[in-house]
Amino acid sequence: MLQRLRITNFAIIENIDVSFGEGFTVLTGETGAGKSLVIDSLSLLLGARASSELIRQGEDKATVIGDFIVKSKRLEAELSAMEVPFVENHITVERTISKTKNSIKINDTPATLSDLNRIAPYLADIHVQFDSQKLLNPENYLSIVDGFNPEIGSRYLVAYTDALSKYREKKQEYEALKKKQEDIERGRDFYAYQLNELKTFGLKENEEEEIEAEISLLKNYDKIFALYQTADGIIREDFIDRLYELNRTLEKLSEYRDSVKEPYAKLDEAYYEIDEIFSSLKKDFKNLDYDPSRLDELMSRQSDLESLKRKYKKDIPSLIAYRDELETMVGNHGGFEAAIEEKAAELKQAKEKTIVLGKELSTIRRRAAKQIEDELGENLIDLGLQAKFAISFRDVSKADESYFGELGIDEIAFLIETNVGEGMRNLDKVISGGEASRIMLAFKAIFVKANRTPTVIFDEIDTGISGEIAYKVAKKIYEISLARQVIAITHMPQVASFSDHHIKISKSIKGGRTYTDIKELGLEEKIREIAFIISDGEPTEKQMDYAREMVLNSRG
Repeated sequence: MLQRLRITNFAIIENIDVSFGEGFTVLTGETGAGKSLVIDSLSLLLGARASSELIRQGEDKATVIGDFIVKSKRLEAELSAMEVPFVENHITVERTISKTKNSIKINDTPATLSDLNRIAPYLADIHVQFDSQKLLNPENYLSIVDGFNPEIGSRYLVAYTDALSKYREKKQEYEALKKKQEDIERGRDFYAYQLNELKTFGLKENEEEEIEAEISLLKNYDKIFALYQTADGIIREDFIDRLYELNRTLEKLSEYRDSVKEPYAKLDEAYYEIDEIFSSLKKDFKNLDYDPSRLDELMSRQSDLESLKRKYKKDIPSLIAYRDELETMVGNHGGFEAAIEEKAAELKQAKEKTIVLGKELSTIRRRAAKQIEDELGENLIDLGLQAKFAISFRDVSKADESYFGELGIDEIAFLIETNVGEGMRNLDKVISGGEASRIMLAFKAIFVKANRTPTVIFDEIDTGISGEIAYKVAKKIYEISLARQVIAITHMPQVASFSDHHIKISKSIKGGRTYTDIKELGLEEKIREIAFIISDGEPTEKQMDYAREMVLNSRG
């Protein structure tokens, strides 16, 4: 439940600090006093987006802080995953809005808007006037039904959407492969020509580098030959023989001088390495040859390769890969057909799995819908609507891919009969604003019970009703408060009379500035406030007596 709300520099609110108790709390006050700002601040605590326009004129920032007490293992798990401490079921959410940067803290731990939205359903549920309009848009019906059973969204819908994603992925792969096959068939002659050309060239890996190296050798033959001649002259001298003699001399000397042993060992090792090098060089000298025709051949090949690269706009490794691909495309019909058959089988399997999971989701939804129908019917009667309500599902026994939607394979309609004998008709076509508010309240009553929402906040859900119906709405809100904390903004004296706690919001002007004040009323103050609402001005003695009777007898 919400224990405490602190608001600073938020629109016309300078600084308010209000505590909330268990049961049913109403907020009343004249239009423009700031009641809706209290709802707006609570919306911020539950993940609504913030705007710097909400900062009080002349201030740098606005702050909203809410203290909640919530017992929930799921919430504890969410907070643990976010590394947010959770002590004695206490949660403090702080939103700071500034002109440069906004911030969120959960139990003094910095958090994101996404984090806040993850935990918001465990804290409270806000119903604003606009929510009733959801009943007038059939696109919302699946989400409304799913809201009755959280398991639908956390398990069955997730499984279905995962399967749908994989089905779409397999379908894309299959269609891409089919298109590729069709493109190949249309351009087979052209691809065959390209394959023949590339095969004729006999392309090889690293060929360009090898050609370039050999061309460099042949172009610089004179310089290389001269250097080889010089090296050969040195080798042919008695350099290696003299080195051998020196080695043998040091060998004998080492027998008498220990200090010569190490130089001898090094020279001995070097002698054999040098001898091996000389042998290699002699062999290389013999292989040195200059062939002008070879140079022409290499340069012609290099030119041809460059032309081929420009023509295909690919380098040699890419041309080799493309040649191999062409060979598969042009010459391997069976392989292509086999790949398509494999993709088709995968697509069929993904489709069948999506249908199966879609039907499982539909089955769970139908169970939830039946419970909603049964419980909603009772609530509608409580709220003065002698109506029949039903949720209609389309037949999914023959579901195929044409049924696949983001929220499942279902299409549903909300049907209602508000007058006996008129028959069931689409709810969005026949209900009025006041009826929509009562029907949404009936939904809220059963959803709050099913989802164990600890705090429910109503923003003028009684709009468009009066008299006996207002009394029935008040009673239903009070019934909800027997199991959950309820906070409601109201203009209806009947609703206010049922409250356990009554908070009045007013505004005043001081020094040319508007201020919002908030005060919890005692019994006599509450009676006077309700009389004021009845009279829409200074109440008479009769109106005071009537208000007193409403408060004292509201619960029977």
